[in-house]
Amino acid sequence: MTISSSSNHSPLAPTLAALLLVCAAGGAALYLGTMGFAVVSTEDARRLAVLRQPLATANVAIHAPQAERLAAMLRDDGRVTIVSFVYSSCNTVCSVLGSEYQQLQEQIRRRGLAHQIRLLSISFDPRDTPDLLTAYARRQQADPAVWRMAGIDQDAERQALLDAFGVVVLKSPDGEFEHNAAFHLIDRQGQLVRIMDFDDPAAALNQAILLAGGKP
Repeated sequence: MTISSSSNHSPLAPTLAALLLVCAAGGAALYLGTMGFAVVSTEDARRLAVLRQPLATANVAIHAPQAERLAAMLRDDGRVTIVSFVYSSCNTVCSVLGSEYQQLQEQIRRRGLAHQIRLLSISFDPRDTPDLLTAYARRQQADPAVWRMAGIDQDAERQALLDAFGVVVLKSPDGEFEHNAAFHLIDRQGQLVRIMDFDDPAAALNQAILLAGGKP
């Protein structure tokens, strides 16, 4: 029996073609979503985006403890700043950050870097008044020449700054907060240029020294 050539077309061919199109579209979406396959997570994407394109710091109203504007304060100071986001009543990750900042403060003073590098802890808790942050600074043994605390006055500005820095804050039923943590490096011009792991303060300090024009 002779089989005509028209019967050689498999019914699977249209299905296979559609599958290939779906895979291609999915691959394109993954390529864009991972910034060229360079990252595979939101956190890595955030860090890579800042590394590629420094972010100007929002000029939000802060109290530190006096009223100031954040971007102007960072820019006018002229030092590289290592920023973290905390709240004064936190007993979990903020305690770790506090200990690490104490170590960083000691390193900055011991190595004579206070004229080049400073530390800034910004509270995202609206309950952190200037008096509470002053008391928090005393508990942390913060030297105001090296390490300052700041609160943000307006809810909308606070959220805008958190969004810009990629900090996620969730309020828990007990009134406390769950939040991610990192070291945010601000250059002399007041731009966010690097986001680094909060459990590696030595690496953050070395990067800050490089930004300040020195050698680690």
